[in-house]
Amino acid sequence: MPTAPHTAVCPGQRYTLQQAATLLGTGRTTLCQQLREIGMLDSHNLGTRPHTSTGRLIVELRTFEHPGLGQDKPYGKTFVTERGLLYIARRLGLTIATHREAANDATA
Repeated sequence: MPTAPHTAVCPGQRYTLQQAATLLGTGRTTLCQQLREIGMLDSHNLGTRPHTSTGRLIVELRTFEHPGLGQDKPYGKTFVTERGLLYIARRLGLTIATHREAANDATA
């Protein structure tokens, strides 16, 4: 599905939930709540199988060293693909801002 050249979506690009929220003109907390309501995220803000298997969301497994235990602890981080960003915008009735528009909104 071709997109208009002025959209912020870059082929192969993936966005954090914060970046996706900014491009959609909303906040991360609001976007996550809306994505949980439509079944795209679980209660831990991880992408659900129907949306990860279709390439709308990517869940990357990462680790961090727990300071108290001194051992690595795994956690998942959700990313939105360009396909997912278009789907979310359509599903929630939002408009995708260009990178320049999003940057201007962030500084305003």
